[in-house]
Amino acid sequence: MLELRNISKTFFPGTVHEKTALDNLSLTLHEGDFVTVIGGNGAGKSTMQNAICGTWQPDEGSIELDG
Repeated sequence: MLELRNISKTFFPGTVHEKTALDNLSLTLHEGDFVTVIGGNGAGKSTMQNAICGTWQPDEGSIELDG
């Protein structure tokens, strides 16, 4: 099981370039689930994937894999 609980990520906080990519995102996937993530440019798809892969830690929330 993969569980994202209330994850948030803001790039360049406190600057004129501040961009909130994820805002309180929660997602639970169980074994055997198949998911397709779609969205426009800047919607946060790659940011979510990078959080799951551990490229960076979310500013808030948690990510849990297999408990």
